Amino acid sequence: MVPFDRSVLKVNQMILMVTIAIGYIVDLAVGGGGAALVLPALAVMMLAAVASPSLNLPRFLYLRLLKPTHIVKPRVVVEDPTPHRFAQLVGGVFLVAASLMLLVGQPGVAWVLAWIVGALALLNFGFNICVGCIMYAQLVRVGLLPLRRRTKAA
Repeated sequence: MVPFDRSVLKVNQMILMVTIAIGYIVDLAVGGGGAALVLPALAVMMLAAVASPSLNLPRFLYLRLLKPTHIVKPRVVVEDPTPHRFAQLVGGVFLVAASLMLLVGQPGVAWVLAWIVGALALLNFGFNICVGCIMYAQLVRVGLLPLRRRTKAA
């Protein structure tokens, strides 16, 4: 367990919700343009954040702009961030799949996958229900993922 600022998650969720909604509206208005740009960009954003905190765009925006200007306040808790990274990985994979659906000419399927990510971001943003975290806990429970715990030095 480590100090973990949940405000970074909230910034990420807001970026997802707003960008998916705007991309969808643009896609409806101009046909094909919104999805082709938005979905791959969001997929890269999500997967880069999983790969390294230094590549986490929402974290960068929060630490460099939103927190210093007091637009978003810190919400530090002591918890394991691994389930949240797993949730981001799942969201990133869904957005990669959505991007691939665009390449094979299935924009409807692409938007369904993107809206699933947006709906799950809304669920976490508004109600603190992290479905990816629940998935992670269940996968650990059935032995498909290892539970990482730090051991205290004696």
